[in-house]
Amino acid sequence: MAALLAALLQALVACLERGIERLGGEPERRWEVIAEMGSGALKKAGASPEAIRARARALVERGELEKALRLYVALLQATPDDTGAMDAAAEILAELGDGEGARELALRSVDLAPDAGAGKYVLLGHLEHGHAAVEAFERGLALLMRELREAEEGAADGGQAGREGRARIAEAKKRIAAVLTAIAKVYLTDCFQDVGAAAVCERLLDRALLFDSESPESCQALADLRLSQGRKGEALALVRRTVDLCEALPDGLVPSYDFRAVTARLLVELSEYPEAERILEGLAAEDALDTEVWYLLGLCRMLLGKPAECRAALGEAKQLLEQGGAGTGNPALMEQIHDLLARRFVPEDEKERFWNPRWWVQGDRAQARGGGGGGDGGEGGGVAGTTLNLPVLSPKHPGESFSTRSEAPLEGRIQV
Repeated sequence: MAALLAALLQALVACLERGIERLGGEPERRWEVIAEMGSGALKKAGASPEAIRARARALVERGELEKALRLYVALLQATPDDTGAMDAAAEILAELGDGEGARELALRSVDLAPDAGAGKYVLLGHLEHGHAAVEAFERGLALLMRELREAEEGAADGGQAGREGRARIAEAKKRIAAVLTAIAKVYLTDCFQDVGAAAVCERLLDRALLFDSESPESCQALADLRLSQGRKGEALALVRRTVDLCEALPDGLVPSYDFRAVTARLLVELSEYPEAERILEGLAAEDALDTEVWYLLGLCRMLLGKPAECRAALGEAKQLLEQGGAGTGNPALMEQIHDLLARRFVPEDEKERFWNPRWWVQGDRAQARGGGGGGDGGEGGGVAGTTLNLPVLSPKHPGESFSTRSEAPLEGRIQV
């Protein structure tokens, strides 16, 4: 009898250990089990939708996006019309690189609740192009303006409600500034050829800086516009301001990869090579497969009078092209790499031969002066025939606005 009781006790302990591991003693595993089992696990585990959302948000803050996504999927299986879960899942999908999945969820949320949740419209704006992006951003902007008015009404109250209202005002203004800047960027890129695009862009950025005078995004975009207008002195001041604002960000907030890449491009264009080199070195360390970053780093080092370091960076770019990396199918880039590798020095006045980010602007100016862009490559169009035209950076992570996923949790980002 004693032996039988001992065996039963041992079996019970083993069973309890397994149960504790799956549901009780290890909370992390408990939530994983719920996500793996889907909607049926919600009732079995006694987990409310509010608890699921709270847990998913905590996972996002820690950067565990896939685990958070599984919880949102389980929640949507149980409550298919939960637009809040849809919006959150769409953000995560975009962050993980699934733009189509993010778009599908965001559009479904728009169908179910068109007047709730500015974030889904902003996400769609980042996923779309041209006037479709502008339309999505503007719908999100309208909802954010409504949130700002509601926050201002709440701030009129005293006590805790007033303090919360003032905090909501500050947050709403930052989000509004980010959306206005995003619309301006569309006019700087996709819609640049539209009549009056530069004026529209300038009005948008002026409004953005009124809402948030310390927005790195707005300063960077305005610097980009000033360069397109040929106003390099103002552009340089704005880029330096952008760098200073980024360095002053609170702990946990860092610029995104794409944001830093654009900043580096502007710095190279403005001949601020030491700062550009520092940023490009960080980008290359973060993504060793970005051919364009390696090329620009090599050019920057050549212009700094560092031929050996230049060859090392260009060698990385050349190897990526030969292996079919990010720049595959770009013979012009390979030609420029070979040309730079054969040199020990590039004078400042030859920089545009190797890199000219304003080629579309210069083409318009040439046409305005009567140059057709074709012909025999005379003074007005000679550069265009030999210049490597690298257009505006295509975002690697379309769902993000400013801060990076690798170093800051999604909830702590400067984004909308």
